[in-house]
Amino acid sequence: MSETTVAGLSLDQVLLVPRASNVLPNTVDLATKLSGTVTLQLPVIGMPEMVTKQIAQEFSDNGAVAILPAGETQLADVQAIRASAETAVVGVAVKNTTDAFETAVMLHAAGAEVIYFELDDNLELALETLSLLTQQVPPLTILVGPIANETVARQVLATGVDVLVLAPKPNEPIFTITTTMALAEVAAEFDKAVILGAGIRYSGDIVKAIAAGAIATMVDESIMADKVADDLFQIAGGLRSGMGYTGSKDIEQLRLNAQFTQITAAGLAESHPHDVELTKDAPNYAAN
Repeated sequence: MSETTVAGLSLDQVLLVPRASNVLPNTVDLATKLSGTVTLQLPVIGMPEMVTKQIAQEFSDNGAVAILPAGETQLADVQAIRASAETAVVGVAVKNTTDAFETAVMLHAAGAEVIYFELDDNLELALETLSLLTQQVPPLTILVGPIANETVARQVLATGVDVLVLAPKPNEPIFTITTTMALAEVAAEFDKAVILGAGIRYSGDIVKAIAAGAIATMVDESIMADKVADDLFQIAGGLRSGMGYTGSKDIEQLRLNAQFTQITAAGLAESHPHDVELTKDAPNYAAN
């Protein structure tokens, strides 16, 4: 792939091509590895903007992880979650500041296994901090974003972090399918991975993102509009259906084998449920 800012395809412009399959949806494996030490049973990560201590606990209870936002209560929240559930996977956001290294070390010591390092315009400071973290604080799992540029992606990956989080920055648009494919190729050069951190509205979008090369997606209120357990149940069901449809028995097979076909806006509308009487509104099918 060339530069990520060239024209490309978004989630709404593609469908997955069905394959002859003997994979039953209830037999697929939804687990995904963020790093050598952290595996999620569901490839979904809650964005910091929507996460509270309660939501973080519920995500963990359902096999996923939600990122606690930076703030005054962050340390106390990490300690409380870890105290109530020793096996919980706890994630935290760390801003790119001069004390980011010390903050990450403190949160890791309190029980946070996953750090989402939030990039800003000071890339030099970020690269210095990330290098220190990867060298001095193993086995911390480090996600870094938002990233949409291949040059920046290579610089970040060279520090040794685990995962890039693909999301748009001002004046740096992304085309969710094309850019995911491009950055997944870059990450593969370093034996690392990519998470799609924007644009998820339906469970089918998660299937498409993984098929494009992501190992997981970030989600927010666009899809998480109901109880967390109900939302994650629906997401898991959509993933299982899509993986059975494409003959994929696990996340890695979906990433390697799925194929796309381009569609029009009319084709997209036709692909979603319609002419169906609902007894309860699905949280991610609210009227536009």
